Amino acid sequence: MSEAVEEHETPVLQVQDLTTEFGIGASARRAVDGVSFSLYRGEVLGLVGESGSGKTVMALSLLRLIDRHAGRVSGGKILLNGWNLRALPDAEMRRIRGREMSMVFQEPLSALNPCHTIGDQVLEVFLAHGDGAGAATRARVLELLSTVRIPDPVGVQRRYPHELSGGMRQRAMIAMALAYTPKVLIADEPTTALDVTIQAQVLNLIDGLRRTLGVAVLLITHDMGLVAQYAHRVAVMYGGRIVETGTVREVFQHPMHPYTEGLLASVPRLGERWRRKGQQRLPEIPGSVPDIDVVYQGCRFEPRCALAQPRCALSAPSLEAGPNGHAVACWVRAPAK
Repeated sequence: MSEAVEEHETPVLQVQDLTTEFGIGASARRAVDGVSFSLYRGEVLGLVGESGSGKTVMALSLLRLIDRHAGRVSGGKILLNGWNLRALPDAEMRRIRGREMSMVFQEPLSALNPCHTIGDQVLEVFLAHGDGAGAATRARVLELLSTVRIPDPVGVQRRYPHELSGGMRQRAMIAMALAYTPKVLIADEPTTALDVTIQAQVLNLIDGLRRTLGVAVLLITHDMGLVAQYAHRVAVMYGGRIVETGTVREVFQHPMHPYTEGLLASVPRLGERWRRKGQQRLPEIPGSVPDIDVVYQGCRFEPRCALAQPRCALSAPSLEAGPNGHAVACWVRAPAK
């Protein structure tokens, strides 16, 4: 795991009770339901959970990239250095994107334009913010490609996305995200479809840039191993809510929420043999993440939880923090005050 980060008095990014809905009126459903967290300069916060937990929707909500015809951020605050992004006009928000907060999207082959070269797409970031396409800007494009350790940046800038490997495309995406050295970098599943060697290279690159530039990183993943190696704190998300959060060491060594326990128990460990049948079968969480159309009055994990009690189905627990800052939303495992 990366070295510990000292928490400053004021976080770079502070999210308070963020709520994102899809649909209108009585048919509206919450994909993100009252999410709160803070992110400090030079810190990596790992956001984990199964597919469908609301991680990507939450990230898009931070940048106000939710399609306004399909959904909307309906509540909460997004404070970037004290500025509430929800209150900014669209023109100011466009200035924030890329300059103050950037995102590395989940699948670079889909995010990159197949009709334009890599160099032109990196250059487009500067053009979108009013900078010209002169010699200085083009030199900056080559500098960025070199910063993310792309060999032969002069040659690569002339290539199209399909001509590059998955790792090279991901590096190009990171170069675009770092064009203006943002204060916050959102990395949404940055190692999807990459082999383990390239995964390590991409994550080591992000971690090195964090160290040298002081960028705060929100690492979205379903891989608990990546969080253990690269993050300082972790937030576990389920059904649009954060159900547990704390330092990586505390959460991994003393998980409190049954969902977190299930995620950690389902990770194969080196040196252990697992059979598909018998007592040594790898543990799994029964059931699946609830559909957004399913409305729960109580805890959303209750239908899959082995520790569920009658109270769990009646009302949803709030996220309660213990003395060490380790917080959990669970009626059965509520921390002692």
